[in-house]
Amino acid sequence: MEKGRVTLPSEENYYDETMAVAKKWKADAIRDSDGTKLDKQIKNSGLKIYNAYFPTRAHNDFIQEHMEECPQIYLMSDRILSKETSLTIAFMKTYYPDQLVPNYRDNPKKYWEVIDRTTGEVIDASLWTIDQEQHRVMIKETTPWHEYTVSFLAYIIWDPVEMYNHLTNDWGDKEHEIPFDALQPHSHQFILDTMKSWLKDIQRLMSSGSPRSFINFH
Repeated sequence: MEKGRVTLPSEENYYDETMAVAKKWKADAIRDSDGTKLDKQIKNSGLKIYNAYFPTRAHNDFIQEHMEECPQIYLMSDRILSKETSLTIAFMKTYYPDQLVPNYRDNPKKYWEVIDRTTGEVIDASLWTIDQEQHRVMIKETTPWHEYTVSFLAYIIWDPVEMYNHLTNDWGDKEHEIPFDALQPHSHQFILDTMKSWLKDIQRLMSSGSPRSFINFH
């Protein structure tokens, strides 16, 4: 087999290095990666070209108008020891605020839990209140020397994969990509509409003879 079934990642200003490795490994395809663009010379390489496509992120102009449709996750605070008959828990203390924000839109008294971890008892919602400004829960009638936690819902406002790449590669002030939940109504429709546009782009590229395909990133 002269070439085939090897796809190399590449980016701008790495054309010569990419082609040297492609020749050595007998690669048949080149792809870009999260946050990178391919060198313009690549299109004349004779190799297949794959471009990343993100169905549920990289569209901040859309999701910033529908932040309630960001994916959600249940989180738990640290276990905090009560030394008196009341306790305040800063439940976001160990989480990264650029990535996660508490969901106060949906009734916390219904969807959150305060638990006495020493006994396993779920504390009645009437015995705790929330300080949304400071992201704290204040609990009444706690038992001294018992440990307590807060379980809460939060929105993911920075895509975890893009966050990793952003921090690892030191992308500086590049805008954080906000993910969205494909099951939510606005997001679902947006994905369908952008997918139709994406398919039209494929047809246009193929009809122009460009050896280009796409890969999906989620």
